[in-house]
Amino acid sequence: MIGYNVAIAGAGASGLFCALTAARRGLSVAVFDHNTQTGKKLKVTGGGRCNFGNTHVGPENYLCGNPHFCLSALSRFPPLAFKDFLEENGLGSVEQNHGQLFCREGAVAVASLLERLAREAGVHFYMNARIKNIERPEKFRIAYSGGTLLSENLVVAAGGLAWPQAGASCFGYGVAETFGLDVVEPRPALAPLTVGPGWEMAPLAGVSLPVDVRFGGHAFADDLLFTHTGLSGPAILQISSHWEPKKPICLNFLPGRSFEEELARMRGGSQSKLQTKNALARLVPARLAAELTPKELAARPVADLRKEEIALLARRFTAMEIIPKELAGYKKAEVTAGGVDTRSISSKTMESLAVPGLFFIGEVQDVTGHLGGYNLHWAWASGFAAGQALTAR
Repeated sequence: MIGYNVAIAGAGASGLFCALTAARRGLSVAVFDHNTQTGKKLKVTGGGRCNFGNTHVGPENYLCGNPHFCLSALSRFPPLAFKDFLEENGLGSVEQNHGQLFCREGAVAVASLLERLAREAGVHFYMNARIKNIERPEKFRIAYSGGTLLSENLVVAAGGLAWPQAGASCFGYGVAETFGLDVVEPRPALAPLTVGPGWEMAPLAGVSLPVDVRFGGHAFADDLLFTHTGLSGPAILQISSHWEPKKPICLNFLPGRSFEEELARMRGGSQSKLQTKNALARLVPARLAAELTPKELAARPVADLRKEEIALLARRFTAMEIIPKELAGYKKAEVTAGGVDTRSISSKTMESLAVPGLFFIGEVQDVTGHLGGYNLHWAWASGFAAGQALTAR
């Protein structure tokens, strides 16, 4: 029966980087995946451009039931580490808004590079291979669709439930539960918010603008996009990771500006005779201004607005509350929140505290990054941490 030092379940971002790291340290490594190609989800990230990281990565960019869990791995894999890795291997990068780092050659190039380097380091790939059963009398005995093999270590890099169209599954959670680890209930994250039937702002579908969005003690400043079913765009995806059902989010359509000051400027100048809806269309897109302006005020000259009417408009433009019905779901979510409880995993090595030789990395863990390259950075950081810690037993 074939035996390895390391078996990795999942040929995505974290699994590939872990495999490469471990193999370069002289370990024999096998990677399993039920897909026919490696890095299937990685190849379409960032719209195919691969937002592989961010210049400002820190523990504050992650949601985790154990707030200190990310510290160790991030400290040993700094923000520009993967950028340097790409450049060492002939791929470039481009920095865009909010410190986002994209691969100049695209996502397919990143995935192809990782697979090529892993194969050159001696990694064996078992693709289109479904793991049927895992036992551990002494070593891990892995029964898969093509046979059975033994491994001294098992690394679960199977991802979460987001993007089922790219092969996402609950496999990793099942492995955790089989070996007695707790799983924080998974849920979609970085997802659009739907409002449900009768969405009064559905006619604004396609309108986009910068906003401040708040929920609880969390706030994000970025773009919002109105859709036929609700709200999307980077600001909404960010807040969705914190949003709780049946509770409102608060939207400010004039981030960094004072509604009262903007209105006073128009009321006291050459624009004082403008109809209110037209005056407000100079602050936000015209379709949104028309939607937010009460019909009884729309045609009135902006100079004639009373104090209480200005206060009403200010609330609608800078503190509008909307109660979403639900998250759009895993098909539209960027990642999965929840996952294997990190309180049962070593923050330094990613190894189970109760089951020696069993590791969990990447999205399968209860670690969720903000939008902007943070989740892929965690894939690299956690994969690197495990790859450095793995040993022959």
